[in-house]
Amino acid sequence: EGEADAVEDWAAGRFPGVKASLVPAGPVVGAGFVDEEGMRERQTFPIPEDDLVELSKAFLLNLFDDPQGVRERMADDFRFVAPVVPATGDGLPGDELIAALTQFKVLDAVPDLEAQQYDFRTDPFEPSRVWWTSRGTGTNTGPVFGVLPATGKRYVAPPQSNSLTFNERGEITKFTIGYVMDKDVGTTGGLGGIFGIFYAIGYGLPVPEAQPWRPSPIYRALFASGNLLSSLRKLAR
Repeated sequence: EGEADAVEDWAAGRFPGVKASLVPAGPVVGAGFVDEEGMRERQTFPIPEDDLVELSKAFLLNLFDDPQGVRERMADDFRFVAPVVPATGDGLPGDELIAALTQFKVLDAVPDLEAQQYDFRTDPFEPSRVWWTSRGTGTNTGPVFGVLPATGKRYVAPPQSNSLTFNERGEITKFTIGYVMDKDVGTTGGLGGIFGIFYAIGYGLPVPEAQPWRPSPIYRALFASGNLLSSLRKLAR
């Protein structure tokens, strides 16, 4: 009875509408959960979390409408990495990223673009790295790539994970974007980043990497067999 009373006291005013059998007996702890607060207190990176978040937002604020203006924030060894970018090497350097953003003219094509970026926080394992989530909405009412007619189609992005990594001078050394967290959400066919924008508005780039994922015939057959593990074992023999 005493244990039941303790659970009831701990859960008082919490878990509205949840079945009593599903309510944890107390704060959930275990080897699989890291002590984020403790890890952050022990980190030695000189720039505090709140300041790194502000530096991140300052970089992102005008990234699309003034890409040249953010060049100063990129370190000499800056690199940009997305799920299928670059095609070779370990990342695009800053000048190449700026050139690409300038050529894509995203805000000309989608003037009402809302990036919907939120949940900024540092990584307890990499204290110089800021992660955040983005979604995004907009409508194609302007010319695409400067010449193609607007389709009027709506862009609704899935939630995506993104990051910025800084050096001790507050310069950005690595920028990652477009890692989709739920491909069922939105109008991009599960694509993130700029490729997702262009696919949603009807101008998906004509390469497999910029189109929604499609399973190969062999992969499809593995699932169709009804026993994926058994099929994989047979292939491995």
